[in-house]
Amino acid sequence: MTLREVLVNRKPHSVEVLERNGNNFLVRINEKAVKVRLTSNFQGKTAIEIDGQFFRVEVKRAQGNVVQIEVSGKLFDVQYPPKISVEPAVKLEPTAAVMRRPAISLMVEKDAVMAPIAGRIVLLRANVGQKVEKGECVCILEAMKMENEVAVPKAGVVKEIRVSEGAVVNKGDVLVLIT
Repeated sequence: MTLREVLVNRKPHSVEVLERNGNNFLVRINEKAVKVRLTSNFQGKTAIEIDGQFFRVEVKRAQGNVVQIEVSGKLFDVQYPPKISVEPAVKLEPTAAVMRRPAISLMVEKDAVMAPIAGRIVLLRANVGQKVEKGECVCILEAMKMENEVAVPKAGVVKEIRVSEGAVVNKGDVLVLIT
């Protein structure tokens, strides 16, 4: 099955579907197994039954990898990254054959525009090959519900864009290369 690490109102949760039979699921959420059943009533409204308790569910808004869901009158922002495979995708080699690398690269790429803070890219304002002036905004980074402009430190041409809209980045991640 597929393991998902999701943020619900900015709090991390691990979610794994253990079994599925039609609209009935056995789901492990943070190491606790629960029975989930999806239903629709005659008015087309969606309901979810979790361990025998019913909740009204409505998707309010979806943008990129963030979905706002209303469950019985309460709003939840659910952010989900790409799927994580439970099974290893690569055959592991014996430790003697594994190349040792530092956990964090201390080298800064020349002419790199880096994320000043962790957040999500909500808008790209530059294209590869575009001329940019010093201080020009190349993307908008959202962090803690605030939109931050990321500007280039020097004039040049956009050589490479390493992120896409909706991508979650960490502080120091390379966003754009300028030549």
